[in-house]
Amino acid sequence: MGRSTDRMCPARALNNPLRRKFAPGSRETAFLDLAPGQVVADLGTGVGFLLPSILDRIGSNGRLYAADVDRENLDIARDNVKADPRVQFLERSAAQVPEIPDEGVDRACLSLVLCCMLDKQGALDEVWRVLRPGGLVMCTYPPAVPRFGPSLAVSKKVWKELVGHHPWEVVPVKQGVLVHRHLLRKPARETGRTETRSPRKDPAVTAGLEKEQGSYPKATP
Repeated sequence: MGRSTDRMCPARALNNPLRRKFAPGSRETAFLDLAPGQVVADLGTGVGFLLPSILDRIGSNGRLYAADVDRENLDIARDNVKADPRVQFLERSAAQVPEIPDEGVDRACLSLVLCCMLDKQGALDEVWRVLRPGGLVMCTYPPAVPRFGPSLAVSKKVWKELVGHHPWEVVPVKQGVLVHRHLLRKPARETGRTETRSPRKDPAVTAGLEKEQGSYPKATP
């Protein structure tokens, strides 16, 4: 039998010594090439594990949306950033954050959240909606394990289906020890405004979507 509800993770599972050692927030957020003044959405923020590192990189003029369905974890996240005025907390699913306007953010995170959601496609669709052209999203999730069940696990087949709904550009990214990591870019428009907030260029897209979907690279420390 499949699950009928999303999986709620206890706070200790979202901020633990193993995660702090092998996937610290400073390392994870570095893949997003964050810069001062950017607007970021951390969807499925949990206890706010990534929030301090994001805030360090976006500077005093940056803004951050932090959304999660678990009120208790969201309260912990608030305490972690000491009610920083740059952060807007939203008690929302990653699949539905109407407070964020269309093309309203430069970067987005779906860190260890897809493996807890039934509506995974809704989360990717919502990220597509809120990202500006040229914006990046980082998605991470653990390998498929029995305790998640088939309705929550993110297999290679599931991932292929998720990213196939929009013309994402795949940005090569180093894999983690304990998680699969994907970096996707929303293509810039051929005409009109493109992303100009970051002073640095995004990494070149050197691997096609089909290549990434075929197999996961070996994990490296």
